[in-house]
Amino acid sequence: MIRKQTDDRGEKLAPSFDKISNGMRKKKRQDMIFAYAVLIFPVIHFIVFWLCMNVSTVFLSFRSGNMQVGEWNNFRNYTGAFRAIFGIDKNEGMIMNWRALLNTLSLIPLSMFINLPVTLVFSFAIFRKIKGYTIYQIVLFLPAMISATVLCFVFKMFINGNQAVFNKLLEAMNLEKIIPANNWLGDKHTAWPSMLVFSVWTGISTNIIYFGSSMARVPESIIESVQLDGASEMTIFNKIVLPILMPTICTMSISIVSGCFAWYMPSLLIDSNNQYITSLALIVITNTKSNNIGLASAWGVIIGVLGMIFITVFRKVLSKFSEEVEF
Repeated sequence: MIRKQTDDRGEKLAPSFDKISNGMRKKKRQDMIFAYAVLIFPVIHFIVFWLCMNVSTVFLSFRSGNMQVGEWNNFRNYTGAFRAIFGIDKNEGMIMNWRALLNTLSLIPLSMFINLPVTLVFSFAIFRKIKGYTIYQIVLFLPAMISATVLCFVFKMFINGNQAVFNKLLEAMNLEKIIPANNWLGDKHTAWPSMLVFSVWTGISTNIIYFGSSMARVPESIIESVQLDGASEMTIFNKIVLPILMPTICTMSISIVSGCFAWYMPSLLIDSNNQYITSLALIVITNTKSNNIGLASAWGVIIGVLGMIFITVFRKVLSKFSEEVEF
């Protein structure tokens, strides 16, 4: 009787095991479908917007004119671009291209040695709520809350012209004779430094968000314990916060370097015809607008190669530096 009950239970339990197995297989199929559905969009994006666009750019760089009537011209677009870079052809367009290269390359050390350290200092001040941190937040977060078009217009009105706010401040402090420039964006000595100041100000707001989120991971208990031992804010920053931020600093550094080669928006919005504030990316846009797709594509390939070289070297330097830091 007991054996029969066991058999009966076995007969009743057998279908339940099959049901569980079928449910697991169904769940596995659903998970696979969901995984493929999630991955299909990045794959399409990679094929259409990265692979096809880059291959077509390389192909068009060997053609002249636009995409419809362009002819195969071998390396003429590249030779023209390099002649412009090395100043072999002496005309206004070539001088502008040479200046664009210098402007773009000057963004890298500026961003790394001014933008990044300044961002770290202000991020730590906001994180530790050092006196006056509310003012830092308002001033530094302002670019992140306002569109680029409005920012460029405000900056141009603030710094350029006799009636500009900045020039009026110089007059009020009797500094107009020491710093005589009124047209800051039109003078060859002050145009690009003015744009660099604008770039630093607008870049800090984005970087602070990333550094702030990384600093939030620092355990408050550790900070309190070292404060009890008499540690200063500088010690907390150097010994606790900075090592934790190193992965974020490395990632942001690579992002900043790559962004320098795509820097064009402020120059485009403020004055796209000003040769003193041009950049390599703006050269591509200018040639595209003039329907010279072949030359624009050649410049795009050159910028991409330069960017890959700089980023590769920079990553190797950062990897060696990060290995020396104890986390």
